[in-house]
Amino acid sequence: MFLSFEKMPSYSRIWIYQSDRELTDSEVVAITNVLTNFIENWQAHGNSLVSSFEIRHKRFLILAVNEELTKATGCSIDKSVALMKAIEDEFKISLFDRTKVAYFDKEDKITITSLSKLKELVIEQKITSDTIIFDNLVQIKEQLDSQWQNKASNTWLKRYFQNVLS
Repeated sequence: MFLSFEKMPSYSRIWIYQSDRELTDSEVVAITNVLTNFIENWQAHGNSLVSSFEIRHKRFLILAVNEELTKATGCSIDKSVALMKAIEDEFKISLFDRTKVAYFDKEDKITITSLSKLKELVIEQKITSDTIIFDNLVQIKEQLDSQWQNKASNTWLKRYFQNVLS
């Protein structure tokens, strides 16, 4: 059952899929239609999942489920993963590369880099402790609102970032 993203409770479980490139306006519309159709019919063991989605910055596809009503099961999660893989294929994007980090560069443009290049970017001061990083490991909507976009020094990169500096 579709519920607007804003109305999803703060404890809703979320999954964030990061595109390797910015989506065009027409792609956002098309993916919105695909996700709306999916969400309206998403079920776990025959029970509708109260769920939603949002596309942020033309780059992040975010699914949310109110698991207090109905838990997302392995099969229902597998269906969402299969959908994301189909979106990848249709729109020629990558949504599953967890070795890529998104951040706002000095011109406030979202930039994607690989984990292997972080040290170089820190040394060159293209990424600083104040650089806003997207932490796609957040798991509930409340964290999305408060921790998803955060200074590098406050994210999961903190230890890695400190190691790079030493």
